[in-house]
Amino acid sequence: MKFLRCVMLLLVAGLLHLSEINAQYVGHRAFDNCYAGLQFGGVSPLRHHALLPDMRAVIGWHLGKQLTPAFGLELQSTLGVNTQGLHQQGSPTVFDDIHSSILAEVSLTNLIYGYLSPRRFELELVYGFGHRHFFVPASCGDDFEHLTSTAGCNLNFRLGQKKALGLTLRPHFVWNLEPQAYHAGFAEFRLTLGVTYFFKTSNGK
Repeated sequence: MKFLRCVMLLLVAGLLHLSEINAQYVGHRAFDNCYAGLQFGGVSPLRHHALLPDMRAVIGWHLGKQLTPAFGLELQSTLGVNTQGLHQQGSPTVFDDIHSSILAEVSLTNLIYGYLSPRRFELELVYGFGHRHFFVPASCGDDFEHLTSTAGCNLNFRLGQKKALGLTLRPHFVWNLEPQAYHAGFAEFRLTLGVTYFFKTSNGK
């Protein structure tokens, strides 16, 4: 898919610029430039389902670290709420699946314009891999799982005078890699809103 290729190329470009960008940025301690937050939203398959009527809720958390102003890593995990009707197999439980991913994030804003201080708005590209486990009651069969891949973008908005809080709109595509290919028939569209707190660093900012 053209979109996926563009995301991967931009992520590679961000990695190639790490040494140059790092000259603008000095990290003092391992826990500097870390953040954590919660997210909620919905998920719906790309094919054979209506996008909005068949959307199911997801809730989760995220924890990340900004390695440079243009590149960061994030660990996130979400729970699918009543998603059984969206899959060939499913369960009558409230939380039908848990999805955990490691995501690489490249800030296009800081990559293009450089970094002076946290901006009120920032655009990031996201790409990574994860694991998804579906819970099925014993009376209905066995649990099942598969590897996943995620690509999309983050629209970040910083709040407050110190910009310690943020809101992030996350339109992401998630592929089931069981067929070993990026196929729309094995993909979902996920849209979540995240609330994030950015921890104070060792320099007091």
